[in-house]
Amino acid sequence: MHLFIGFVFHKISFGLLSILLPLYLTQVINGGNLTVWGLIASVATFVAIPFSFLWGYLCDVTQRYRFFVLLSFGGVTSLLYMFSLTSDLLSLGILYVFIVVFQVGYEPSKNVLVTENYSHIDWKRGFAYYAALTETGWVLGLFLGFMLTLLGFSSVTLITICIALSFMSFILSVLFVSDPALVFERSLVKVERSFSLIQRGVELLARLKFDKNDSGELDQENIYALCFGLMLFSLATSMFFIPLPIFFVQILAFPTSTVFALFLINSLGCLSGYFLVHKNHRNVKETSTATQVSLLRGVLVFSLLFLGNFSLTLVLTLSIFVLAISGFVYAFYSVSVLSISMEVIPRGKTGLFTALLGAGSGIGCLTGPIIAEKFGFNYTFIVSATCFLLSFVAFKIFTSRHTELL
Repeated sequence: MHLFIGFVFHKISFGLLSILLPLYLTQVINGGNLTVWGLIASVATFVAIPFSFLWGYLCDVTQRYRFFVLLSFGGVTSLLYMFSLTSDLLSLGILYVFIVVFQVGYEPSKNVLVTENYSHIDWKRGFAYYAALTETGWVLGLFLGFMLTLLGFSSVTLITICIALSFMSFILSVLFVSDPALVFERSLVKVERSFSLIQRGVELLARLKFDKNDSGELDQENIYALCFGLMLFSLATSMFFIPLPIFFVQILAFPTSTVFALFLINSLGCLSGYFLVHKNHRNVKETSTATQVSLLRGVLVFSLLFLGNFSLTLVLTLSIFVLAISGFVYAFYSVSVLSISMEVIPRGKTGLFTALLGAGSGIGCLTGPIIAEKFGFNYTFIVSATCFLLSFVAFKIFTSRHTELL
């Protein structure tokens, strides 16, 4: 679908940046360390949460979805260029926060563009197609990082390449992204609840006021179960992945090219999962999928605690296995929860889902690196795996009570 070709280049850029930035800030910049990187990533995530509401509200109210895609990609390109011109840690941190704020700007518009190009029954297929397309870009970005670091290119050169790729995403979006002629597909979806599950969960968590009796078919326990499941899964994911590149470099002494290769394998697993979901989208059960993926990810992260007992070859093999399977199952989880969110979140509230996940992610970005630096990476893995298992329990509660209500 040529509509999203610019999004692919954006993902190539950020696939490269995903490993480059933590290593750049902790190894190249004076004063940078694991805790500082976690603090920067956490602040960026939390600051982006209100902007998720804002971007979602503005794009729905104005129905100028193309404009916000261009604003996002153009803003990111300009900020990356400014990022490349300084080596001051505070300036880099501030710029990164604004990069994340502008990066989330295209997400609500992207979700609407997907749903308006597919009928409601095919939303999972549409999200899976988009995810597979852009995950291909992420894979290409990681492969590019692997090749360039293997050839000895500097971090500054890699950042320059990221800027060029981001600019290409802006230009291609100017050429190919257009607003839908009519925005009606989401309006056709009739939800027999006074408010959506996720919307009301966010309102509860944010302590917004609404009648305690206005709970439709679901009671508070069920709402909390769903929302805490989503947040805990997001928290556990960030807690695990944010410090992981530093773990591979500092603890396991893997070269940077190997780190890129490991995350490339993770993304290839995710990409294969998206293709499988796209092919069998009607057989994917959203709530049960979230439950199963949470349990499996918890077990996989726990398995990393035994890395110290193996030879280097077995350590590398286990790392490949954990990252490949984690990526594969995440594809099923991602498509499932996206489909649910776009079904139940009303117009004007498109940013709520991103904000809900952002809250969990922000906590994970902060706590993961701090635990790793203060107590060791094994403790990070234990806490992350525990959060995955707690999200499994939350989704299990939601699934069982939701089934009873049906």
